[in-house]
Amino acid sequence: MAKAPEPNLNSVTDQIKEMVEKFKLPGVDAQALVEQQRNNINAAVETMRITADGTHSVAKRQLELFHTASTQLLSMFSETKLKPEERAELAKKAFDAALAGSRELYDITAKASEEAFSVARQRVTEGVEQLRKHIERKDG
Repeated sequence: MAKAPEPNLNSVTDQIKEMVEKFKLPGVDAQALVEQQRNNINAAVETMRITADGTHSVAKRQLELFHTASTQLLSMFSETKLKPEERAELAKKAFDAALAGSRELYDITAKASEEAFSVARQRVTEGVEQLRKHIERKDG
């Protein structure tokens, strides 16, 4: 799988720092703001990586399942000595395997979604905590 290019965080954070310094906003800690944005970008990149890995896993497993099912069906139809009951049993096994594969694909997708959401939730929690501390300092 091709790896996504890493964003140049130094460039982005330098731009944010320059903007804050340019406007000389009183009471704004430029370095803290830059660090917060760096953390936001890192969380977004990690979330996208997890999502891409999950998508890759699903596609790979779908291909494996398709190969297995098509092989089973091909053997079922090419074997002329099979009785109708035997063909029905093979078809049932193929259906059960496809159903199990669908469950597996759901599990892979759910796991990737949960992991990506966890990264985003953690970053939001950190951001809210930073904001709360900032407000407490202003009030205290």
